[in-house]
Amino acid sequence: MAKATEKTKKPGFLQWLMVIGIPLLFALIIAIIIISVMGIDVIAKSKEVANQIPFLSSVVVTEEEANVEREITNYESQISKKDQQIRTLEAELSNHEQTIEELNQEVVKLTNQVEEVFEEETTNQEVNSEKLDKLTKSYEEMDAEKAAAILTNITSELAASLLQQMNNEARGSILSEMDAEIAADLTQLLLE
Repeated sequence: MAKATEKTKKPGFLQWLMVIGIPLLFALIIAIIIISVMGIDVIAKSKEVANQIPFLSSVVVTEEEANVEREITNYESQISKKDQQIRTLEAELSNHEQTIEELNQEVVKLTNQVEEVFEEETTNQEVNSEKLDKLTKSYEEMDAEKAAAILTNITSELAASLLQQMNNEARGSILSEMDAEIAADLTQLLLE
């Protein structure tokens, strides 16, 4: 009897799969082919139906969701590129600001140097003016013949400057003691 019970045993899982699962799968494939031939998009409809089922909606991705995901990825890529451009421009701006600061410091330095040179030049002019005044007084007090001899041996510009500083009487007497050609040249310089 034990052998008889073994033979009346219930069918196993594999048997059920073979008897029911494979024919159902075959019938499903045939139905999909027939519906597709009729012009209905089976995959899109199945995604819509699966998207309405609570647990499957998080797994199944519709065409709209895929488009949205592509757009989001595209926008994120654009944002990343723009961020890189911003960082590059900020670095350039920083470099330009540093260059401007260095140039401003150079301008301040050069301005200070120009002011120093101007002050030195002004001081030198004042000193030269004082020396010229002293020399002029010396030549005015000197004998006209001796003053004329000395002024003919110095540069024409210096002689003209000294004569210009002198009073008219001293200037006239010194010029009268000079050679006529030299006196004419100095007179010409005095008029300029």
